[in-house]
Amino acid sequence: MFKILDMTKDNLIAFRVEGRIEKSDYDKINALLKKTEKEHDKVKLYIDLEDIDKIEPKALWEDFKTYFSHIGKVKKVAVVGQGGIGKTFTKLANPFAKAEVKFFLYKETIEARNWIMEEE
Repeated sequence: MFKILDMTKDNLIAFRVEGRIEKSDYDKINALLKKTEKEHDKVKLYIDLEDIDKIEPKALWEDFKTYFSHIGKVKKVAVVGQGGIGKTFTKLANPFAKAEVKFFLYKETIEARNWIMEEE
């Protein structure tokens, strides 16, 4: 499930990923991404990876489609998690991303929030 976080505003979309991830979760994020892209040149993402139980295969496919359909509009991505698969996916995405992508451990949450919210 994706939960939109209170720090979402202007060109920043912040959400927590937890529990079971389904294709329908991406409908909500895609709608928010499209709306934000219409209002701003570039979008920043803050992704908090909580305890993920299961990712449906259709959800994984939707994740790739979402990523590649918005790749040119994303400026920065902060991924916060415990390490493991979140850190691995961040490293794998980095060579393909036009955005600046950084992984932060949970103990670095304040640093991650400051980094994603700073203006260039």
